[in-house]
Amino acid sequence: MDNFMDNRWILRGIALLVTLLLFMSVNLAPSSNTSGLGDIPFVNNKELVRDVPVTPIYDQHNLIVTGIPRKVSVQLDGPNSIVKTAEMKKDFEVYLDLTSYALGTYEVPLKIRNISDKIKATIKPRTVRVTIKEKIEKEVSVKVVYLNEKNIKHGYKAENAIVKPGLIKIVGSTEEVSQVAYASVDIDVSDANQTFSQVLPVKLFNKKGNQLSLSTVPKKVEVTVPIVSESANFPIKLVQTGTLPDGLKLNGLVSNVSSVKIYAPKDWLDKFKGPLVIPVDLSSINQSGTYEIDVPTPNGAFRIDPGTINVDVNFDEQNEQKFNNIPINIVGEDNQFSYKIVKPSSGKVVVTANGFQTDLNAIKASDISVTAKVNGLDAGTREVALTISGPKGVTYSIDLDTVTIEITDKKSGQTEGKSDAVGQSSN
Repeated sequence: MDNFMDNRWILRGIALLVTLLLFMSVNLAPSSNTSGLGDIPFVNNKELVRDVPVTPIYDQHNLIVTGIPRKVSVQLDGPNSIVKTAEMKKDFEVYLDLTSYALGTYEVPLKIRNISDKIKATIKPRTVRVTIKEKIEKEVSVKVVYLNEKNIKHGYKAENAIVKPGLIKIVGSTEEVSQVAYASVDIDVSDANQTFSQVLPVKLFNKKGNQLSLSTVPKKVEVTVPIVSESANFPIKLVQTGTLPDGLKLNGLVSNVSSVKIYAPKDWLDKFKGPLVIPVDLSSINQSGTYEIDVPTPNGAFRIDPGTINVDVNFDEQNEQKFNNIPINIVGEDNQFSYKIVKPSSGKVVVTANGFQTDLNAIKASDISVTAKVNGLDAGTREVALTISGPKGVTYSIDLDTVTIEITDKKSGQTEGKSDAVGQSSN
């Protein structure tokens, strides 16, 4: 042993090793709560990583679980370099797997994954006590509570508030949701003299009026408070505006209401005699039906109730109607001639009337007259133009433009050829 320690090369080697260890402990670990050999890469080290989030694994659509911590601490024990890397990256995950658990209360272990198998990880706490319940949803309406309603400006009042959305969802377990009796929002109306809106949180209460800690979806709603003064009912008058599309005629406008309520200062209401004119723009309407029309608020008024009305718009569309077997009347006959319609042999035509249905419905076949004027025509076979007349408001057309008429001289019995000569000689 003495010879071993007297060997200067052995002593130099030991000194070099100690120097190397001291150098690495100072330079390789930039900061650490540990000191000495624990900072050396190939020496084991322990580090406590705080605020590690917990990932719960369960059917979050149908279940509610209480007792799951948001964050835990994890102690890492292993080779210094690997522990330092894991501490810095935090790429491991702490999770709670509840997929195999039924409804009830359990002590469940927390687990870790995505961590080197060279590290021993200890989760603090190692287990958590959780309660698994069935998740249900319930919709409730939101009522509005006016605060300081007596302090509204003199001459004004608050009417029923408008809540958007009017229904909110409560999400929780069966026991929690069954406790909810109503949902409400509080809104201060002190010194209010005009309609205003606010976004307010929804509160839940049980039957005893005690507030519950359950959350709602959404958590806040928009509340519009109509602040109005005097009001009065006035008749309405529907007025057509805009140009009708071609082929349409307005038969009538009928509203589902005959009057509306106007909110305005008293002096305004005293001066306004009505009716309230409501324009109905027909330029974009091309068929009969019921349409929702906005009611304009007159200058100086606060509000109109209702703000929209339903108007039945009734159009008369252009159609055509045929009248068969209309006789052809010959006019302008000369007593020395006889007249016979050769074509059409029946002496009758088909007349087509084109117009609005109300006008067409009023026409009878006897109201239509088709004539062939033979004034000044000599004997012979003649093509005579037809003319038509009938009730106004519609247009008429005939299936034939002309009619063929055979004109015969009564004395000579001559028609075409001979009758021309006689006619000329008579002139």
